[in-house]
Amino acid sequence: MPKLALIISKKTIGLLWLVILLNSFLIQNNVSGVASRSYWPTEEWQTSQPGQQNMRSAILNPVVDYIEEWNEDHQFSDVDSIIVVKNGFIVKEAYFGLFGENDVHALWSITKSITSILIGIAIKEGFIESVEENVLDYFSDREIANIDTRKESIKLKHLLMMSTGFDYPGDDAIWTGWMNAQNQVQYILDLPMATTPGSIFNYDTGGSHLLSAILEIATNRSTSEYAKEKLFDPLGITHYTWLYDKQGINFGGHGIYFEPKDIAKIGYLYLNNGTWENEQIVSDEWVNYCTTTKWALSNYWGYSHQWWTHPIFDAFAAAGKYGQRIIAIPKHDLVVTFTATISDADGEPYFAILENYILDAIGTEQIFLSYAIFLPIALVIPLVLILNGLNIRKKVRKK
Repeated sequence: MPKLALIISKKTIGLLWLVILLNSFLIQNNVSGVASRSYWPTEEWQTSQPGQQNMRSAILNPVVDYIEEWNEDHQFSDVDSIIVVKNGFIVKEAYFGLFGENDVHALWSITKSITSILIGIAIKEGFIESVEENVLDYFSDREIANIDTRKESIKLKHLLMMSTGFDYPGDDAIWTGWMNAQNQVQYILDLPMATTPGSIFNYDTGGSHLLSAILEIATNRSTSEYAKEKLFDPLGITHYTWLYDKQGINFGGHGIYFEPKDIAKIGYLYLNNGTWENEQIVSDEWVNYCTTTKWALSNYWGYSHQWWTHPIFDAFAAAGKYGQRIIAIPKHDLVVTFTATISDADGEPYFAILENYILDAIGTEQIFLSYAIFLPIALVIPLVLILNGLNIRKKVRKK
């Protein structure tokens, strides 16, 4: 009888390569941050155990104790909620103090990021031509003070990236006078100029309010009505409030109140490059435009177009006064939201939470991915060898 040898055929080798390539594709798709979705949280978020989403419960779960201790240690500050969404599932949520999961919470400057989304939708629909349009063209029926060539050159992009050039002394310095003004849009338009538009970063809530006024002029409806039709209804956001100025214009830089789970939907929309269900709510180009750092402020902070960035985490964020946050990290398919009532003097615990509890909990993701790639191969190879051995024995017997 001839000596028995295990010879792997070309077909077998091809099969092994197919398994490797298929697994590599699946893994790459899994970590891209825009993996295909098994469901959308339009009606309700689905929950999952952290372990089912490649997170370690032993590291993630103590975040609740950390927040409770932080709240106790800061007499005049509280984190009111945390929601962690991994791979499209809520893996951790908790509510503290006076706020429950169905209570709307002031978002403050997260409103700016929502207004920015609406600008992107208006451009997509043709109501606004581009970010290169001149701002004053939308207010040609008004008499505006302190007109000069610099003010005439302000474009929509300058409002979006906080570089209008207005002599804007900061929100705290201007807030009382601005809120008491009879016409809050006119108040901002009348400000004198300090710098050339686009030359410096100067955080300017008044400029964000002009974006809302422009939306109303461009779409011929209120900003909140446009948001309801084009953004809130498609995402299933129904319980909210949006404040407006003395002229009835929805505030563009603050004034929205949402339930915490609906806040997470805003981050999830951008995590998915502007898609929801089978609809492109806002273009992926706009999402990229708004979440790519324009002003590099530090390793932890950058600014884009009404959205913040966190370069050290490869993240982008919407941020509001007193500790409101939406943090999205596409490479981990992750959205984390916080609502809070935090005094400026107490700082914020979010970077510590992100580093020590959330990102550390997914630190073994690469191990999971390695198993996903090599375990099927490890199972297939013995099977192939056995089948080849049986095939050779049959051939020997026939001889």
